[in-house]
Amino acid sequence: MQSDKEKLFSIYKPFKNYLATNSVFIDQINLDQLSGNLFCPGKFYYYVIDSPTLSFDFVSPSVKDILGIEPDELGMENFVALIHPDDYDFFIKAEHLVADFIQNRIMPAQILNYKISYCLRVRTKSGGYKLVLLQTLTLQCTEEGALLKVLGVHTDITHITKVNNYKLSLIGLNGETSFLELNVLADNPWDRFPEKTLLTEREIEVIKLTAEGMTSKEVAEVLFISNETINSHKRNALYKMGFKNTYQLISYCIRKGLI
Repeated sequence: MQSDKEKLFSIYKPFKNYLATNSVFIDQINLDQLSGNLFCPGKFYYYVIDSPTLSFDFVSPSVKDILGIEPDELGMENFVALIHPDDYDFFIKAEHLVADFIQNRIMPAQILNYKISYCLRVRTKSGGYKLVLLQTLTLQCTEEGALLKVLGVHTDITHITKVNNYKLSLIGLNGETSFLELNVLADNPWDRFPEKTLLTEREIEVIKLTAEGMTSKEVAEVLFISNETINSHKRNALYKMGFKNTYQLISYCIRKGLI
């Protein structure tokens, strides 16, 4: 019978050079720079994965606020065991799709420019389930493209929705192409090209800052544009997408992986 660790490695076994063979010390991380690529619309915890061993180098103390467990209680095997049974098949297929994308569909130099995003229901220590938004960024990889270190953030979005849409977004950073809301459970998720959004880059930027709790005036100060321009961006975005209020717009952008 396979051990929990062997079961975990078997997820990635079809992709021979997806995980690096040997562990390394992590390079200096610029968290301020990375934080601009991550969106956390609620309580969150973060961690760093050592990919060759599929173990956590670090788990933030805030995991207790969300799952009710201590950082040293969370291992990769433990986390997989916490996934809702109805979401487990989606999790396996999503991870396979990510591995296929990283190993076969982009060049090694592009790996650090992609954010992976999807949702899972995860069991808490009290026995209930929370819907979390998973976002991961590769911090280090080998020259051949095998993963070494990965930063992950899990955000509790149960206050926004309790329904998992079973979609995966591969979000391009620094000008890379994004693949939004891939239907992981379809026979061939790659049949559909990335969905285009009507929203401009500036509109998405305004929505992201608004979702973080900023007023129009505060967003205007951050972006060095007028308050009226900010309100105009919001009105245009609402009109394009056919939403009645900003909350609906923010929820849409979260589901699409746009912010």
